[in-house]
Amino acid sequence: MKVYSLQINLRLGDIQHNIEKIFSYIKNIEKNSLVLLPEMFSSGFDNENLEKHVKETPYIYKQLKQFSKEKNAVISGTLPEKSRGNIYNKAFIIDKGEIIYKQAKVKLFKPTGEDKFYKAGKTFDVAETSAGNLGIMICFELRFPNISYILRKKGVEIILVPAQWGKPRKMHFEVLSKARAIEDQCFLVASNTIGKIGDIEYAGSSGIYSPWGETLAFIDNEEGLIEADINLSEVYRIRNQIKMDI
Repeated sequence: MKVYSLQINLRLGDIQHNIEKIFSYIKNIEKNSLVLLPEMFSSGFDNENLEKHVKETPYIYKQLKQFSKEKNAVISGTLPEKSRGNIYNKAFIIDKGEIIYKQAKVKLFKPTGEDKFYKAGKTFDVAETSAGNLGIMICFELRFPNISYILRKKGVEIILVPAQWGKPRKMHFEVLSKARAIEDQCFLVASNTIGKIGDIEYAGSSGIYSPWGETLAFIDNEEGLIEADINLSEVYRIRNQIKMDI
């Protein structure tokens, strides 16, 4: 199966520009593949204008669902979404044209004030999809091994990490992405942003890692769509080779 991770620079608050750029990168992906987009890829963290941006989210879902159906693909990322009067940074999984799973960010990043604009989620789960059993750790959540432990217990095969991870912590993103793959003996796909977006500069360093911790694909300081061919049987080969009771 082909797996993709997109790394781009976003234009803060410019949804039309950002969505057009994303589709320019992913339009030629293989059918029956998996694509991960960055965290908050429609608007970036344009937090002062979230009430406006959440109104665009249903239309973005419509576009992604159509694309997913045409490509028979699984697509994931996060978007701002309003529910019961609260705004969430919400991850989604679209499988063959249908939204099959959503998960709000639980661990909000307080140093940049996320807790002032977003309501925290509560739960983590694994979604059964045509691309395998997928779990999601949104950006800052990558630092919490107890979260990946929950996903492992639930049978995760691929961990998805949509992120906007800051450049001062670049090395942390690379090390933790590989560590989560190794400790949970699963594939991990990380999609970050790059360059300056608003007042923050982002780390890049998006990657695709094997259950053995091998770097299957990596992109450092530029925009681009990286890809790797994976076989989910590798998850069970590694887990049988080194048994970790959980």
